[in-house]
Amino acid sequence: AASQTCDGVTTLRALRECGLNVTAVFAPEHGYFGVGAAGDHIADEQLEQLPIYSLYGERRSPSADILRSLSTVIIDMQDVGLRWYTFLATIIDMLRACQAADVPVLLLDRPNPLSGVVVEGIRTAKEFLSIVAPAIIPVRYGMTLGELMLMLNEEIGAQLDIIPMRGWRRDMFYADTELLWSATSPGMPDPITALVYSGTCLLEGLNISEGRGTALPFTQIGAPFVESEALAEVMNGLGLPGVAFRPCWFMPNTGKYVGERCGGVRLFVTEPSNYLGFATGLHLIAALRALYPKQVIFLEQDGQYWFDRLTGSSYLRRAFEQGMPVAEMLEVCAEESRAFQAASTSFWLYE
Repeated sequence: AASQTCDGVTTLRALRECGLNVTAVFAPEHGYFGVGAAGDHIADEQLEQLPIYSLYGERRSPSADILRSLSTVIIDMQDVGLRWYTFLATIIDMLRACQAADVPVLLLDRPNPLSGVVVEGIRTAKEFLSIVAPAIIPVRYGMTLGELMLMLNEEIGAQLDIIPMRGWRRDMFYADTELLWSATSPGMPDPITALVYSGTCLLEGLNISEGRGTALPFTQIGAPFVESEALAEVMNGLGLPGVAFRPCWFMPNTGKYVGERCGGVRLFVTEPSNYLGFATGLHLIAALRALYPKQVIFLEQDGQYWFDRLTGSSYLRRAFEQGMPVAEMLEVCAEESRAFQAASTSFWLYE
């Protein structure tokens, strides 16, 4: 339902008003209405006598029987331009399923809210492919969904057509489009949150609250043991481009530290075109580890680190544990990002 026309009409309604016979709807994480909590399995449901098949529950892709009852699958999803947002994995799984069932796919392209200029992070190592790293690409990939799917479809081989946008340029952030944002999930209430999420999502892999369960998910972070003023002073002292930090306090009602008062910082993006979210996230982690070396930890379960899954490799976690300066980590990330961007340009649909 977050996929709407510029007049606020849902894609489902718009397609029906055009005379198309819509016979099924597929929903990603958070469900068709975008209100499900992060990670919650979503059940199938009905809407106006239409079946809504959840692709984030018992199944991650539609069955061949469901697909063979369709003449075409239309994909219209507002993504956030980041590899770890699970909509990307859902679309990749859909393309693979449609290729296997010999069903054509029509993808309606939408703006990358983070622009199409900046690429950040390292590419996923094959052994770390997962729902938050579903392709061998950097975290912030600097392409529209249509462009990226053209690139990935070279390997998938689906019958894919892209309907491009009119008037979008690579240097545009979402605010530059003059379109109104519709929340894609409870944690993504506005496009600035998507920009900050490009770095603060890394904190999901540590015992630091990323702001889930508060009024400002991902734009405020902290923990009960964090002294707000001290962290803000360190972060502002770094002089990172396009961002300012202010002390804050919050009490999550879901996620980490439910019902506990957390100290931390709130991030204010002052210049979106200069802001490097992934780099900022690494600097935040380094500052927290320096201030609280005995308290800040990478979360581990059954020998696996969620931080590794998010970053697509164990490299950055091991670099932190070995005391590597963030500047050296970012040099490696920059090499990876440049290589990916050079390979991606032949799939660009926009200047």
